[in-house]
Amino acid sequence: MNMKEGFDIPVALILFKRKEKPLLVLGQIAKVKPKKLYLLSDGGRTPEEILQVEECRRAIESAIDWDCEVVKRYAESNIGVYENIAGGAKWVFEREKFAIFLEDDNFPELSFFKFCEILLKKYEADSRVFWICGTNYFEDYNQANGDSYMFTQCMLPCGWASWSDKFLKYYDSSLDVIGDQGKRSEIRSTYFTQRLHKQDLINLDHEIAYKKSFGRFYSWDYQMAFSIRVNNLLGVVPCLNQIKNIGVDSDSIHGGWNEADPMTVRFCNLKTKEIQFPIVHPEVVSITPSFERDLEEYITDIRLFKFKAMLSRFLRRLFNIPPNQSLKKIIFRR
Repeated sequence: MNMKEGFDIPVALILFKRKEKPLLVLGQIAKVKPKKLYLLSDGGRTPEEILQVEECRRAIESAIDWDCEVVKRYAESNIGVYENIAGGAKWVFEREKFAIFLEDDNFPELSFFKFCEILLKKYEADSRVFWICGTNYFEDYNQANGDSYMFTQCMLPCGWASWSDKFLKYYDSSLDVIGDQGKRSEIRSTYFTQRLHKQDLINLDHEIAYKKSFGRFYSWDYQMAFSIRVNNLLGVVPCLNQIKNIGVDSDSIHGGWNEADPMTVRFCNLKTKEIQFPIVHPEVVSITPSFERDLEEYITDIRLFKFKAMLSRFLRRLFNIPPNQSLKKIIFRR
């Protein structure tokens, strides 16, 4: 990659109210000097957050020290995680045929950018490959055949790239299809681990309930997970992890904030390693069963299947209790 000439793939940096973490991420982006940089920023919910958001935007803009086109999508009010990320991605893809997306706490290896560039071009015309992920939760997954990456149907949301035509065609932003019992059963066959299938349905149902209560979705990645499964698509996952999530703190909105939480420990602060080029491409575009089975087990949260959690979900459905309301208070009030 010729750093002097600049990087041809547009990069989108997703922002909110904290500035220290995205400044670190921007420091990595600056090393590859993308010719076009998108800044996608949500608005604050309180007077204090509004000031923090403004300060973050100013800090990021001031830190852009290379010659590039900066395109800003700054929300005037709080639009939430879903609209800032999913809506922001759609907005970018209405303008670009492909792009790389990094949230404010997705610290990338430099090799991530070249990895995305190579694969965006290689699989541009392949309708089976939906996106390129930067995360590998196993950090260093050695392939016996020496391939540099694998394919997966699992959701790996930290640091990714995709194509305009595929994202706009397949990303299900409404989740209308998830109410179809036939589709819910149909995607079951795409899983090795049935608990993960149930976990994904639990999360999707929570998203639908949240939107019913508040008029908008909370997250964006459950929709991505569903879109991949229902359309039988694939994502690329590097054998060497390319993204370190550095956002575990009290200001975390979408990721984990509690370092003692076992799932946060699994997904955040992973070690990364530079990919060596030229990369070795798999001979066949298909998942690796052993890796896929291990990955599904890894991202399954067994706490969802404990009696207490299952009872809680049952009671919420029974009494139609919104996701943000205390189950205990509602039950005892009745």
